[in-house]
Amino acid sequence: MNSTARSLVVTLLATLVCLGVSAVRAQLPDSEERLKILTDPESLKKKLEKEKARPPLEVFRSQIAPFDVLPYVKANHWSTLGLEIRSNYVDYAGSLQTAPVPMIGMPQEIIYRRDARLVKAQQSRLGMQILLPTVPKELGLELIQPEAIRADEVWLASLRVLEPHQMLVVVLTKETTDAYAPWNRFHAFYPNEVDRLDLQLLDRLRYYRLVLPLDAERPPLSPHPLTWTTISHVIWDGQIPDSLNTGQQQAMLDWLHWGGQLVIVGGPGSSFSLLKDSFLGPYLPAEPSGVNALLTREDLLPMSRDYPPVLSSFTDPDADGQSPYVPEQPPTIARRYRPVVPINPPKAKPVFLAGLTPNPGALGIRLGGSGGRLIAVEKRVGRGRVMMLGFSTNDPSMAAWPGLDTFVRRVILRRPEQGRALKSPANRRSQDSARFGALAGTDLSWVRYLSRDLGAPTTRPRPPIDSKANASTARASLADAVPDDGSVLKEPEPAVAEWLDTSALPRLCRDVLEDASGIKVPGASFVLKVVLAYIIALVPLNWLICRYVFGRRELAWVAVPILSLAFAVGVERAAAYDIGYNSAADEIDVLEAYGDYPRAHLARFSSLFTTGRTRYSVSFPDNPTALAMPLDSGRSLRGEDVSTTSWKSFPVPALDGFLVQPRSLAMIRAEEMVTLDGSITLATEEGKRLITNGSSLPLQDAVLVDVTGSAGRGETYLGTIGPGATVEVKALTRPPPSASAADAFRPQKFLREFRQAYEDRPENRGELRLVAWAPRPLPGQKIEPAVDRHRGFTAFIVHLRNGPPPAPDGPIYDGRLRPDEPRDESLSDVETSATTIPTMAKAAQ
Repeated sequence: MNSTARSLVVTLLATLVCLGVSAVRAQLPDSEERLKILTDPESLKKKLEKEKARPPLEVFRSQIAPFDVLPYVKANHWSTLGLEIRSNYVDYAGSLQTAPVPMIGMPQEIIYRRDARLVKAQQSRLGMQILLPTVPKELGLELIQPEAIRADEVWLASLRVLEPHQMLVVVLTKETTDAYAPWNRFHAFYPNEVDRLDLQLLDRLRYYRLVLPLDAERPPLSPHPLTWTTISHVIWDGQIPDSLNTGQQQAMLDWLHWGGQLVIVGGPGSSFSLLKDSFLGPYLPAEPSGVNALLTREDLLPMSRDYPPVLSSFTDPDADGQSPYVPEQPPTIARRYRPVVPINPPKAKPVFLAGLTPNPGALGIRLGGSGGRLIAVEKRVGRGRVMMLGFSTNDPSMAAWPGLDTFVRRVILRRPEQGRALKSPANRRSQDSARFGALAGTDLSWVRYLSRDLGAPTTRPRPPIDSKANASTARASLADAVPDDGSVLKEPEPAVAEWLDTSALPRLCRDVLEDASGIKVPGASFVLKVVLAYIIALVPLNWLICRYVFGRRELAWVAVPILSLAFAVGVERAAAYDIGYNSAADEIDVLEAYGDYPRAHLARFSSLFTTGRTRYSVSFPDNPTALAMPLDSGRSLRGEDVSTTSWKSFPVPALDGFLVQPRSLAMIRAEEMVTLDGSITLATEEGKRLITNGSSLPLQDAVLVDVTGSAGRGETYLGTIGPGATVEVKALTRPPPSASAADAFRPQKFLREFRQAYEDRPENRGELRLVAWAPRPLPGQKIEPAVDRHRGFTAFIVHLRNGPPPAPDGPIYDGRLRPDEPRDESLSDVETSATTIPTMAKAAQ
């Protein structure tokens, strides 16, 4: 090496020392890098110049879980927004926050934010929860330091609209997800008569959107359980359980118990044995038996007959130029399928079927009836279900079989036949006609939260009429989302698990909290009397007194401000109500749990009152899953001043800067997943059914409800179940109600609504539900500044047991059967170990 090159190397090394010796020491160059420094110093010099040209903060991309690329967001659902960012030169300490998001129909705008702490030269991913009433094309994000005048970095996150009825199907596999891409062409994912050449219409009317993660080792699932409400199914195909972090695993279990459907795909090399020792182990419906089979064409003939191909009368642009199958007669529900197409595996490559041994309480699905081979086993997990499939749907013979579309719809997705859904607001046409309403979100997903879905509205809230851009966008969306031939309904379809203040429970809580507060808004007659008295005193009476009593008419002008001030003070005192405190909080808690599962969903509805103008902070220091938003009071006025509140999701969830006007009520709605100090369970011993209250709260007026359908229902009053107590399910005489401090909140009205709540769907039949209450709210919500009085009550809804999953061969799922025809027991078999749920009448005997 000559002297010039040697001096250049010395100069470059000195530059490295100046840029940061600590960074070099943290990661010393290996032998290959040292050789490159000595042999090619010019490349190192260019690299250093490139490093110098980097901005202080570098944003790489934004994501919406569970998507890698496509940022689909559903309005009125919480989503996890992630931002990948790096601080190039120094450690950064600031906040990541969104632009203000206006709330529909409320004088409120919300800023979503979280702390942002970045380590120098390390790429970080910052995630936070957001809720959007309407989904814009872009959402502004900014990084800002405390007390700074301007942001350090601004980023526009692109968003796409996920329609209210649409649900997500997430595929988790250790292999490439390309094998599942053909599912996007399945009829199971679309309404029957949509034209696939109209791509815009097709995208808006489709039922499911397939999510195929790009990185199998790091699936972009949200660790926050309350952001999984847009996911209806998860397809688990060989995924390593440890690829999900602890937060993602807990979120999946919560999602399962509140209606998620997990399908575990088998076949050669299946991960059944790995799952046995994972977080999913206690919830698996079967265990590998080791008795595997290789299925030939003859073995698979029963499956070919049970799941014929779908009748297609529309053009598919992805069908490689093949002409569509056009029937001789218009299709009806009874004529939706083509002739049977057999499954033809090569003789050298039969279909591998993994042997399964059902666990107690599981249901089996067999080939060709009770004597056939077991191809799948499933069982309920809370409200949801877990199914283990013995073969791989990606087997070349199965993937080439046209009937796989029908099998996926009926068995894997468990999606009703279009036109056969029960009491769907979107299904109002004749069941014997081909032109019927498309399925609603309630038909596509089992996910439900009682505090959200009880009395949920069937129409979406409209944007404010004074927002021309939002109104025009909404009108265009509704006009373009439906065809002119009337094949689907023109009304917005009902969705599930939406965060809407117009649902029945938020409205009921709002009315009860307002009545319990003692704050009375002056009525219209009071306002009219005050206005008339002011006009009479200001004009004729004032002039007459000044003219005839004082003899100087010009004094009437001097009396005008005096009269105005006097009337203002008088009206304030007349409308005021002395309630004996300066600030107060009332709270109604609704806790929903599933049997012996140790976690529960807690919804809080709170009101705040203060005699002065105060900004409150409502935080949840012990629960990172908490979410909170202002609750619509229903008294907003056009032109009212808009106040700004921020929701901070990390490190401590908190609703900051919540403004409460003097002598008025402001309301907050919060939800969280809580870990119970003890579960409430149902057990059977020596023929007796026993309920144990493992919590630390007394369950007053406990009632066991047997939900066997809308027509059949039984209730058993159990009285009060103390903390740690066990009572036998035996009807007691209901005593007259006793006086309590919580009577102002009318708890019996809430309990009656929770006992009667029922959605007539096949997956809901056979439920046992315990409804009770406790005379105080649950701890965990912190209000600052502290209020003088805090009171309320907690309602408990515990789903002690759910019925078995509905069979995929019933008339709801198979259009070849008449709606009143019982299911064919030869198509699937209930294992002898399956749990049967006795009715309340039998239990009382």
